[in-house]
Amino acid sequence: MTRWGIIGPPGDEQVARVASCLRERRAEPVILDLSRFPAETTFSLLDGLPMAPGLGSGPEGPWYVRSLPLPLPFLPRHGVEGTATAEERESGWRSAYANGRELRSFVFSFVSALERAGALLVNPPSTFGQHFLKLDQLQRLRDAAVPVPRTLATNDPVAVADFARSIGGPIVYKPVAGGALCRRVTEGDLLPERLGLLAGAPVLFQEEVSGRNLRVYVVAGKVVASYEIVSDELDYRGAETAVFPAPPSEEERDACLRATEACEMVFTGIDIRRRDDGTFALLECNPSPMFAAVERRTGESGVTRALAELLLGSAPRPPG
Repeated sequence: MTRWGIIGPPGDEQVARVASCLRERRAEPVILDLSRFPAETTFSLLDGLPMAPGLGSGPEGPWYVRSLPLPLPFLPRHGVEGTATAEERESGWRSAYANGRELRSFVFSFVSALERAGALLVNPPSTFGQHFLKLDQLQRLRDAAVPVPRTLATNDPVAVADFARSIGGPIVYKPVAGGALCRRVTEGDLLPERLGLLAGAPVLFQEEVSGRNLRVYVVAGKVVASYEIVSDELDYRGAETAVFPAPPSEEERDACLRATEACEMVFTGIDIRRRDDGTFALLECNPSPMFAAVERRTGESGVTRALAELLLGSAPRPPG
């Protein structure tokens, strides 16, 4: 029996839309919610065979991997009570570290086992690591001749000052591993006491690319949807004032396809900043982009349909 799978919480709107589209085509998907593991559900690997509620005897069929619960192994999942002694806090931190490391290892292995068994993963766990390896992804894009902003990642205050002078215009900063909004560098940020904070952790600095925001979705080597996102904020996430369909130029489309291949993604949402003179820069390839809110807002369903059709078309055919 052919199975179509989705990995992610059933309440996630992306998961719900793809599942509904599959059901409309009489394909009932198996939904594995790894966020409930290990406290609320059980998963196993028996001699490399994934076992989970609803999975049945094997992982045949393609899988849309919406989300993976991957706590950073060097951070506790839960805070240690402030009333604890120093020794108890240290013990709690070590326990949280070990639990997070074990969970991360199992989740990666479990989902990778689906791929080793022959299932198409959209996308495989290896691409999810690019969430936290932005510098590596930028180099992939440069190697593929994809235009990206000039970038400096450093903990050296002198290097930041030199970089700002070399750009000669606005620059922005954001975490090397993501997780916070992009912000514009101010004159105060370049003061010695502010740059001194780099002693705690490196920061990613980029030239600011002014222009319009474009989000391009690629599925299986094809651009399936593209939208302009209007916002008054530098980082538009959660601050969109308008969204409307906007096809990429031929050069942008070509760059998106090269970027998708360079990042080894079956499905991605690519952020582009389009300058007024027609030139552009790619900012990021997201291995698990959100699309439901954009589709709901525009009344379109191109990404949902493309994902469902990819899953259906990639499913193994029954013998005979």
